[in-house]
Amino acid sequence: MPLKFDTKKAINVILFILKSLGGKSDPFRLFAILYAADLKHLSRFGSLILEDNYIAMKNGAVPFHTYSMYLQLCHNSDEENGGLNLKEYFYINEQNLVVSIAHYDDSLIGQTEATCLFEAIRESKNESFETLSKNTKSGAWREADKNGEISVLSMARESGAPDELLNDLNHPHSNGTAFSEGTGTAS
Repeated sequence: MPLKFDTKKAINVILFILKSLGGKSDPFRLFAILYAADLKHLSRFGSLILEDNYIAMKNGAVPFHTYSMYLQLCHNSDEENGGLNLKEYFYINEQNLVVSIAHYDDSLIGQTEATCLFEAIRESKNESFETLSKNTKSGAWREADKNGEISVLSMARESGAPDELLNDLNHPHSNGTAFSEGTGTAS
């Protein structure tokens, strides 16, 4: 089941998180918040917030496309990402923190997504790097494939998703496709 990563939405979700954290954050805290929020949203509403592929890295689960955006900022690249120049929204400061320089567009973040993001932010904002790393090195992280990709099915199992969603993810053609248009994106 291919995920459809949306750069514009990712920028706005990151800006939303950064605003809640006082305008800046270390990248791993951002990634840990996204992972926790995605697990919550997957369990409750059957979809990921960003539809990003998570990879199992040494310190925990990391959203692949979001991480690529971070690396692009680190290299001070002027290359556009999804038709957008990331430098118009963020920069990396001397402490390697991601700093927001724009406001998020709340029309791109659904109410259920905002709820899950706020919960993940509240739970993670004051945690140490070690605790965040431990929280993202979960069962799904340990079950990553040989390329390091964490399956959405493993994430759904970890999140406590209902059996119906697990069945759809395990057999995507049996009853429509999991993550079909409109699934779990309440506003």
